[in-house]
Amino acid sequence: MIDFDYLLVRLGGIGKYQLLIGAMVAYFGIPSGLNAIASVFISYSPPYRCLMSPFDNRTAFPDLSDAALMNVTTPLDDEGVPLDACVKYSYDTSSCLERSDLSCVNISASTVGCGEYHFDSTLFTETTVSQFQLVCQRRVLNSVSSSMYMAGLFIGALLFGNLSDMLGRKLAGIIGGYGTLISMLGVAYCNTVETFIVARCFSAIFAMGTTIAVFTHVMEIVDSKWRTALGVGFQITFAIGYMLWSAIAYLYRDWHDMQLGALVVSSPFAIIILFVPESPRWLFTNEKDKQGKKVTLIMAKLNKVELSETIWKEAEINNDKKVTNSRHSTLELFRHPGTRILTIKVAFNWAVNSMVYYGISLNAGSLAGDIYLNNIYAGIFEIASYVVTILIMDRVGRRLLLTITLTGAGVALLISTVVNEFSDRNQGLITTGVAFAFVGKAMVSASFAIVYNFTGELYPTVIRSNGLGFGAMTARVGGILAPYIISIQDYVSWLPNTIFGVFAITAGLLSLTMRDTTGMPMMETIEEAEIFYAGGNKFKSGDASSTVDGYPNKAAVLNDEHHTTL
Repeated sequence: MIDFDYLLVRLGGIGKYQLLIGAMVAYFGIPSGLNAIASVFISYSPPYRCLMSPFDNRTAFPDLSDAALMNVTTPLDDEGVPLDACVKYSYDTSSCLERSDLSCVNISASTVGCGEYHFDSTLFTETTVSQFQLVCQRRVLNSVSSSMYMAGLFIGALLFGNLSDMLGRKLAGIIGGYGTLISMLGVAYCNTVETFIVARCFSAIFAMGTTIAVFTHVMEIVDSKWRTALGVGFQITFAIGYMLWSAIAYLYRDWHDMQLGALVVSSPFAIIILFVPESPRWLFTNEKDKQGKKVTLIMAKLNKVELSETIWKEAEINNDKKVTNSRHSTLELFRHPGTRILTIKVAFNWAVNSMVYYGISLNAGSLAGDIYLNNIYAGIFEIASYVVTILIMDRVGRRLLLTITLTGAGVALLISTVVNEFSDRNQGLITTGVAFAFVGKAMVSASFAIVYNFTGELYPTVIRSNGLGFGAMTARVGGILAPYIISIQDYVSWLPNTIFGVFAITAGLLSLTMRDTTGMPMMETIEEAEIFYAGGNKFKSGDASSTVDGYPNKAAVLNDEHHTTL
């Protein structure tokens, strides 16, 4: 068996090869972002009014304009807003059959349920909401669609985490990548809400699977010094991906065309993934030394490093020196007191991060202002937060920065809510409310990126994959809840952001109870972790400090072979 960590020191923690592969696989962040925030545009809910009325009849009113006919269907208040878009009004029609005006309409008559609606097509000619009539009693199906997408992410994390380990990062990436593109094509041609929900769920499964495979690949070819930069930097293409929705939706106003436009932008990944070599770490771990050496030599050539036979011999690990990486089930996270308490805290943190992030993202269409510019502004704020996180995380520390960003997101959302509630159509206050919503989005984006690295460092090597995997799965619970919490605003406008804000502040403060891991070596065993959780800093003698010819001792080397991500 070849010790890839030993070779990585000689190859350089990062070089042209790692940057090239990182850029290639990071392209999938674009289709991932496009899929995640698609509902903001393709499922945009335009203003609508009840269309079913005895007076919506061109034969009876040949001289009335379309606007006049619409005035018959649902009476308006003094500002032109429909009094009730979910019902139709019953009128006395006996005296109106030969009239061409609306003077005979009795708007005080009783109302009955509405079965067909007129949608404003000024912004988009067709969305899933208008095509499938997802309003009033059917509005819940829109939330179901978003929640099923989150459920798909949950399934994808569970399924492809194992596939990536069994089949390899490249093959899992190919399966997930092509599955994502095929699912996106299927979404574009859905003509029923049921098929749309199923197709979106499948696109989420494959998108998550691909993200796990390519993200793991990137983390495995750089040393621990660069994992923060590449891990957080990987999220930047995700933000770029959903920012592209502004251009796509501006060019194509029908949701079917929008989806096809997103597919065209995503399709280059189908070619890119074919040219990405397999992860050499995975090859060596699975005793595919010949293939692993081939990839490693390509890496050495691009990084302008020569690997002598002596280095290869030194990299070979004899059976009596193999580093064992025992397999543990998820139950191991709850068998020990310190680990159990940590897991509960981590799970809550991941769930809240996901709930708040998607709560803000999926609700972008309801923010005051231009939907296209709002989406771009949100992306700019998010990218800026990632850059700042990369620059200061090692200086400020994981725990403190996670607390600051998550608590800050909650405070920003609460301020935005208060300002919006008392804006009374004051444009200055409305703009301030939107600005604080963007600050909240930037803050929670940063905290979501931080929690990935922090979680990986809080767990010892033997259960690190389980800890990350469990965190990723609990995040989907928060994501599933987000659309339903958003739907509450139809009844109580200030409540959704209040819920998001309070949970964010609570999770942020809870983060202070976890021990900081900045600058410390990776823990290997559960015993070491339990000592650390209890307040100690005891490690095996020489684990963190000893080096041989610039090569850290094994306890300081991250050997996790499986990661999960959004």
